[in-house]
Amino acid sequence: MKYQQLPRVAYYCMEFGLSAELTTYAGGLGILAGDVIKSAGDLRVPMVGIGLLWNQGYVSQSIGEDGSPHDEYPPTDRSCLVPTSAKATVEVRGESVEITAHRVRYLTDATLYLIEPVEERHRWITRSLYGGGTEDRIAQEILLGVGGVRILDALGIEVDV
Repeated sequence: MKYQQLPRVAYYCMEFGLSAELTTYAGGLGILAGDVIKSAGDLRVPMVGIGLLWNQGYVSQSIGEDGSPHDEYPPTDRSCLVPTSAKATVEVRGESVEITAHRVRYLTDATLYLIEPVEERHRWITRSLYGGGTEDRIAQEILLGVGGVRILDALGIEVDV
C-alpha cells in the first residue's frame, strides 16, 4: 500500500483549551481546538496550532458576603510557555505592532504557538479573550491571521494549508 504525504496544516484559533492551568480558552471552541491539536499530535498529522496569548485568563467568580458576585481575571500562568526568538510586524490601527510567539511546553507530539505583542503598550490587543469592542476584535484577528502567517515564516515553518 502506498501512502500519500499529508499536507502540512496551520490551525488558527482564538482559543485553545489544553489544561486548566493555561487559561487561554473560554469554553467549547477552545476545548475543541485543544482536542484537535492534541489529536493531530497523537496521530502524527503534520499540524501546528497558532493562537493568541491572552494576558488575562477566563473569569473567576466569587460571591461576596453581601451576596453580590465579584469577577476576577487572574493573569495567565506562563510557566508552561517557552519564548521563541521569532518576531514579526503587523499593522493595527495605522501603527506597526511587533509580535513574538511562545511555544506551549507540555505538548509532546503537537506544536502550538501563542502570539503576543512585544511592547507592553500594544498588549491591550491581547488583554482578554472576547473583551473589548468590535475594533478590538478586528485588532485581535489581525494579530492571529496576518501575524500568525508572519510568525510561522519567522520560525521557518512551512505549511500547505
